[in-house]
This record gives sequence, C-alpha cells and structure tokens, in this order.
Amino acid sequence: GKASQVPVRGELEYLSRVSGGEFQWHKTYYSSIAGKDGKVLSVLGRIHNIHELKTEAQQMIHRVETDFLTGLYNKGAVMEKIAKWMKENPTREAHMIMVDLDDFKNINDGYGHAFGDEVLRELGRDLGSNFRVTDVVGRTGGDEFTIFLKNLKDDPTTIRESRKLINFFRSFQVGEYVKYSATASIGAAVFPEDGKDFESMYKAADQALYKAKKRGKNQLAFYDDRDRKTENVQSDH
Repeated sequence: GKASQVPVRGELEYLSRVSGGEFQWHKTYYSSIAGKDGKVLSVLGRIHNIHELKTEAQQMIHRVETDFLTGLYNKGAVMEKIAKWMKENPTREAHMIMVDLDDFKNINDGYGHAFGDEVLRELGRDLGSNFRVTDVVGRTGGDEFTIFLKNLKDDPTTIRESRKLINFFRSFQVGEYVKYSATASIGAAVFPEDGKDFESMYKAADQALYKAKKRGKNQLAFYDDRDRKTENVQSDH
C-alpha cells in the first residue's frame, strides 16, 4: 500500500576520524526512498560536522556548573549532582563534609582581598585533587566548601576519609614569600542515617560544622558525634 512508501527519516550523532587522525563529532540526516512496492530503493544522507557546536555546548555546561575562582563545582551544580545521586542510591552510604575556613575575614583584612582569593584558589585546586573523580567537590559559599564522598563501605572508611582532611590542613600553606597556614572547621554528616535528601543532609553537616567551630575551630565534628572516636587525630597546633 501507499503507507509503505512513506520515507524513513532520522538522524545520527557519532564520533568520526578526520584527516590528521583526531575524532570529531558528526551528524548525519538520512531519508529513504521507496519504490511503488514499498521496498527501499536508496537512502540519501547529509553529513554535517557538528564538532564545534558540540564542544561549545559542553563548554557551556562546564561554565554553568563551575565556580570561576576555584575551578570546582558551584553551589547549584553541587546541589544538583548530590540530590541526583541520593535519589538513585537511597540506601548506599555516603558522606557530606562541609569545610569552612577559620577567620577568613582576618585573611582579607590583614593581607588584602587578592591574597584571600589566592587562598581560596589554592584550596580549591588542592581539595579537588585530593578526592576521587566520582566524588563531588564544590565551593558553596564565600569561604565554604562542600565535599560529597559516594559509596563508603563502613564506619572506619568514613572516619579515615575525614582524617584525610585533618591531615590536609596540617600541611596546607599559601603564598610565595609569606607562607600562610590556613586552618578550617569541618562538619560531617552520613547518608542516609543523618538525612534522606540534600536539604536535610546539608542541615546536618552545617550543624556539625557549627559544633566544630564552637569547640574551638581547626577540627572535625560529626553530626552524630562519632567524631569523638577521632579526637586523637585532631590538629594540635
């Protein structure tokens, strides 16, 4: 019948090698031509190089998600990525850590805003390289950073990962001529025990952070006080 003579149309996106050996994105629009009996006689196709468009789109996503100063995820991206993971993995253990630089206002007032920015930039770079690619590390406030560690096996793993941050700040220094040692208060909460979604986990980690500050800063506190097990590794300088 006539219905079988309706052309089949479609489009495909794929990576294809170009001269010089590199792979680039292409898009092919195709349409079939059928005879009276409905059999396909031929297929016509138009190929477009969409590499620039694709690259621009990827760069746009990167720009929208990135904190310009540190190169880490910004608050919007952090919220979106963590919330998505929680929804997809409601029973898997994860760990939300909030890091807040101690007395950051004094850094800005004493050394100037340019140096304050340098501290944040260096901290962002070093934090980003200290965790797995699958973890979410972002700047969620002026001098506040959020780290989300996925798929932690058990309590010892959770505590070990927290220790990593305490040790990190023991050796963290910024400045070429004047070496400035920045310290931080760290609040941690465990998913799904301390909260079932981003909002409740963020509140729990924030309360833990407040606890760390109240105890004298430059240390780690857990929302459920399991940090008392790690007291022996708290910074002592």
